[in-house]
Amino acid sequence: MSDNMKEERVKLILESLSENYISSNVLASQIGVSSKTIRNEIKEINSILKHHGAIIQTKPKKGIALNIIDKIKYTKFTNSLSTKQPQDIPATFEQRVQYLIEYLLNAQQWTKIEYLADKLFVSRSILSQTLKEVRKRLKVYNIELVSKPGYGLKAIGSEFDFRVCMTNIIVDNVDNQTLPDNKCENDKREILKKISQILNKNFEFFEYHMSDVSFHNLIIHIYVALCRIEEGQETYLSNEQMNQVHEWKEYKMARLIVEGLSEEFNVDFPDDEIGYIAIHLAAKRIVSIDETENGNVIINGEVYEIVSHMLRAVYDSYHIDLMDDLELRMMLALHLVPFGVRMAYDLVLHNPLLVDIKTKYTMAYNLAVVASEELRKHYNKEIKEDEIGYFALHFNLALERKNRKQDKKNILIVCGTGRGTAQLLMYQFKDNFGKYLNQIYTSNALGIKNVDFTDIDYVITTVPIAYSVPVPILEIKSFVEDRDVKTIKRFLSQGHSRTMEKYFRKDLFLTNVEFETKEEVLQYMVKKIESVYDIPSDFYDAIFHRERQAGTEFGNLVAIPHPYKAMTKETFVCICILNKPIIWDKKKVQLIYLMSMEDNSNRNLMTFYKITSKLLVNPKYVNELIQNKRFEVLLSLFGEIESTLE
Repeated sequence: MSDNMKEERVKLILESLSENYISSNVLASQIGVSSKTIRNEIKEINSILKHHGAIIQTKPKKGIALNIIDKIKYTKFTNSLSTKQPQDIPATFEQRVQYLIEYLLNAQQWTKIEYLADKLFVSRSILSQTLKEVRKRLKVYNIELVSKPGYGLKAIGSEFDFRVCMTNIIVDNVDNQTLPDNKCENDKREILKKISQILNKNFEFFEYHMSDVSFHNLIIHIYVALCRIEEGQETYLSNEQMNQVHEWKEYKMARLIVEGLSEEFNVDFPDDEIGYIAIHLAAKRIVSIDETENGNVIINGEVYEIVSHMLRAVYDSYHIDLMDDLELRMMLALHLVPFGVRMAYDLVLHNPLLVDIKTKYTMAYNLAVVASEELRKHYNKEIKEDEIGYFALHFNLALERKNRKQDKKNILIVCGTGRGTAQLLMYQFKDNFGKYLNQIYTSNALGIKNVDFTDIDYVITTVPIAYSVPVPILEIKSFVEDRDVKTIKRFLSQGHSRTMEKYFRKDLFLTNVEFETKEEVLQYMVKKIESVYDIPSDFYDAIFHRERQAGTEFGNLVAIPHPYKAMTKETFVCICILNKPIIWDKKKVQLIYLMSMEDNSNRNLMTFYKITSKLLVNPKYVNELIQNKRFEVLLSLFGEIESTLE
């Protein structure tokens, strides 16, 4: 390690310490090194500090603190350290990863590992760990980090992929509304503003539409392209790709956009660069129903067949039949038009609503995961969670439509005064409460014992019923009077009182549990479930099949694992609250909400998912459960949530 490196590391550690004790683990996390490295460096720093009026004290169970004995001597020492500010040095693991990706993408020559270690003020072992993550992230963009003895490292890939990676780094890490107020960033802001104006002018002319997020993303893509062209780094498309792009209407728009950019920035754009912009336009556009009516968008047989496979997969896994939802079919097909371009060029449409979609529309997201598996097979490429989230929005609307149909109630009218009265009552109910009702059945008091209540939600009766029936009963007079209408409407539209209790059992509310990995937790939970429910032998494997498809950790210390398909006779939930959080995949998790849906095409679980979502996205509810760890608290929270539903 060079003298400068030592000075920077010493200054970084000293500025992270105070007279208050912190643990070595916390300090290591802040600096971005291991606890062992921190302990070793504290010893080395102490050997220097003892000559400069201070000492770093270490106490078991308390941690590390800085004790300044001679303030004048200590201040003189810290002032003598490197003038480079610690914030200029990537201090954490994530910052080092981002720095190295940007550096290696822009480096046109081979870079020695020793040079990078010196530049980051880290050891070779720390750099090696960081480069492992860099390789992993670059691979997502088809970029290989090549190591060559005697030369060092170099990122190898197409210019197209380099630009996509660079753009995503900027989009993920820079909020252009809060750029630092300096000349460099002001110049950048001005360039972005001019690009935006040129795009808006052409979008208006061509009546072209894209989301605000995609628009911002496109501005960054063009900004990166301008920078790379000026550096002599041009992108190239194959003859086949260029022939295809020339046929798109986006190419005409890209040509006009490039004319505006060339005039504004005095940059020459080769034909391939026009194609590059056309690809991004085609990949980000919003295709509307109106456009198809004007004959501008052709949904070919292949796309329609893919949609059928997606809906069939949803039915096979969850027994939810959306095959006859024409609106869903059309919206999925239209979405697949630009999606196909993104797949062809390994582009991803960023989804700023992903976390909300996964938590608030859990059921729809699960359907989208299954449907996206068909897309993975078709394109032979992994489908990113951002894309799955957009498909989930379409599925959520379809579920809402289906739910509105299913929410109408089936009632049984029981009369003791004869069939004529029952028919009259049936007419009155259709007239007054038609929007609440699906099927109306009739029976006399004696015949009720032979009624199949499978599809009946409520009983409306004019006489006392001597038999036990499994649904709520409302007693009324022989005729519905005006003052009864409100009461009956309230009865028919009542919330799903105590809906959730039937899905939970106290013996599957597991607490005082300590594990280190999600595998251990899930094995434990499945074993407990086996003692209560009849579950298939491959239940555990089905849960991990789903885990591989897309993450089930949702933030807020919550994970919602479940089998990738409906496979049990009953719908149930097993809850496990750990004594301390563990890393699930990338995030910390302490409350595990393991769901299994019944293998029954007639069930309607929209209310179940709605209440589940309201529970798990609310930090107050989750914290209350984790702190109290009592089944009764769970039920009271469900009651509180249900009371707020219409």
